Amino acid sequence: MIPSKHWFPGSLQERAAWFQNFVTVFAPLAASLGFTPAEVTTITQDNGDFQSIAATTVALDTFAAAVREYRINLTEGKIGDPQPVFPAGSFTAPPNNGPAGVFERLDDLVKRIRVAPAYTLETGAALGIIPSTPTGPLPGDLKPVIKASESFSGYKFNLDVTRLGMSAFKVQIQRSDSSDWTDAAFATANPCEITVSPTTPGQPERILVRAILLSKNEPVGQPSDPTFVTVNP
Repeated sequence: MIPSKHWFPGSLQERAAWFQNFVTVFAPLAASLGFTPAEVTTITQDNGDFQSIAATTVALDTFAAAVREYRINLTEGKIGDPQPVFPAGSFTAPPNNGPAGVFERLDDLVKRIRVAPAYTLETGAALGIIPSTPTGPLPGDLKPVIKASESFSGYKFNLDVTRLGMSAFKVQIQRSDSSDWTDAAFATANPCEITVSPTTPGQPERILVRAILLSKNEPVGQPSDPTFVTVNP
């Protein structure tokens, strides 16, 4: 398992920095929060192994890049170029060789800290365990993306619209001889089939199409970028 992304970082090196801070802050506070010296030792050793493997991962990446450079110099270099030198590498196991379950033990520890009688928001902030509040785009910034299918007979075509969490959308069209947008369809699912009344019956017609998201039947955000569709009789 991996602890919640709302308080636990995503990248390996960010996690290593977070873990080191957590243990540094936690150790002197552990007794007041109800934890035993043995529990402090366990999380400290888990952190030691994690710091080791994070550092080893960086070293491995550097070693792998050096091996690739060696291979390229060896195989693609010109005769007479300097002799390629294979990189030296030395990697050691984590110092405590602890059991599996570092993240699960950490997650359980954080849950216990949050319900400890002595826990405060200041403590949570110092430990880095206060969940962040997810933020998304503001409603006014929502802009759907549309994809129109090739038109088929009967002046019909299908349109797919990314709804971005909204329950519905409307489709508007603009004809070549006008700058006005008119409503052509309302839908709550994809694909949406749109039928266009032709300007000249029996002749194909090229129109502009766009979509606008709806929330409680009210427009939300910005219209999609328009796209051309040719509808056929």
